[in-house]
Amino acid sequence: MARRGMEPMAEEHVNVTPLIDVVMCLIIFFMICGKLAKDEMTGGEVAIPLARLGQEIKEQRGRLVINIVPDTSIPLPAGMDATKPDQKQAVSEFYGRIPPKIWVRGKERSETELVDFLRTEVKDNKDLKVMIRADQAQQYVYVAPILVDCARANIKSVNFSTMELQ
Repeated sequence: MARRGMEPMAEEHVNVTPLIDVVMCLIIFFMICGKLAKDEMTGGEVAIPLARLGQEIKEQRGRLVINIVPDTSIPLPAGMDATKPDQKQAVSEFYGRIPPKIWVRGKERSETELVDFLRTEVKDNKDLKVMIRADQAQQYVYVAPILVDCARANIKSVNFSTMELQ
């Protein structure tokens, strides 16, 4: 009794369905990561202060970014122009004297909302680390209440975002 072997297929092709599934999952993953990163830095343009000393924070888990953004909705005084490079410093100092906007996770928050929000976050994550991104011209009088809010919420790790001085 003779056995018959398998007949060769007329067309040989590769099944790409699993490949398409993986690519779609990667696209969705990167879209979500991009959205989260964008929300973390929302609020406006922040001129990060320069520093000679500092440490890079490698552990990003459990991090919460608080953006202290100049309130640019207030018009500049006559004769000041934000588009002129020679007036950038003066414009920055002008907005540094105005109470800033506070943005956390893509939402603007008042100081009272911030304390409640931080307390809720600490309940969910006991080892919460706060990163404060403040404009370099922002006066400390507007940053200090945020540090007090972090202390009231019992946050042990508060860091400032800086750029290395070249």
